[in-house]
Amino acid sequence: MAPQRPASRFDPAKLRDNALTSIRLGIEDFERCRVLGDGGDPARALSAIRNLFAGVLLLFKYKITTCADDPADAEALIFNAQEVLPHSDGNGGIKWIPVGKFKSTTIDVATIRKRFEAFDIQVDWRVLNKLQECRNHLEHLHPAHTLGEVADFVAELFPVLQDFIEEQLSESPAGILGDAWHTMLLHHNFFIDNKNRCDDGWAEADVPEGMMPWLEKCRCPSCASILLAPSQEDLDAGNGVMNDDLRFMATCIACGESFLIAPLMVEALERAHDFDPRDGDEATLEGCDQCGHSTFLIIEQQCLWCGAELDYDECEMCEERLNQDDQDNGGLCSYHANAYEKFMRED
Repeated sequence: MAPQRPASRFDPAKLRDNALTSIRLGIEDFERCRVLGDGGDPARALSAIRNLFAGVLLLFKYKITTCADDPADAEALIFNAQEVLPHSDGNGGIKWIPVGKFKSTTIDVATIRKRFEAFDIQVDWRVLNKLQECRNHLEHLHPAHTLGEVADFVAELFPVLQDFIEEQLSESPAGILGDAWHTMLLHHNFFIDNKNRCDDGWAEADVPEGMMPWLEKCRCPSCASILLAPSQEDLDAGNGVMNDDLRFMATCIACGESFLIAPLMVEALERAHDFDPRDGDEATLEGCDQCGHSTFLIIEQQCLWCGAELDYDECEMCEERLNQDDQDNGGLCSYHANAYEKFMRED
């Protein structure tokens, strides 16, 4: 009779409880870090993200364990396995022996994702990746500068948790998270309402059409929130971002800070087009000769701010690509323009 595998002492229910506890603690930390005035504790922003991220991963691991009926199989699904290699048994046969030290750590994010794919478990990994980036970001920066970013991610995490708990665990989020879920619901609704209000406001602020995607990339310089609203004073005065970029202000809904919006939009664009000439890279963005903003896309030969385009995009003689500096050459590149000028002088 084959030897029986020892019974596993692994308890998935404990994993589930730990997950829910971490999420509750994360929401409690979030509440404490965002209170305005002396009652707030900005240092808890990092603790909030750490607990939320850990709690979500634990909940994911718990779901993975439910894919196996045998507790030993469930345990094997979420713990790092030993490496097993073949060895001779001395009698012409083979025996498989684990090598190295046993790893008692559980699987990482990448392996969780592979397990989900294997068991066809659906989740919005985009939000989870952003949550992980936020945690890593906070590990290296003072939490006080990223309270808004934490608030944004808590709002984004709400629908992910809701769908996962309801669809994958067949449970009620409010039932298993209690007050923490109520807090997330209120904050999510606050975030969505204000995001819609911000978007409606910017639609009336005469933002250059080509810069709208970069407005979406802007974050508050003080707290990193994306809840940025156009100044009502500027809107009432009839000012617009396009022509009043040196004075048009934005206000952060999360922390109340006010600042010029145009520089933030341009900075977001410049970050996306950053390059290092030491690696052989070439600039893809430059200042526009028409409006003066650093928003002229070289490869598209168009300014995202004022919409200016080149009158001549290639040399009539050699079809070389022309740039802004060549526009006074009448459709010729600098080489053929100089050659033509020399020819005319000699003639």
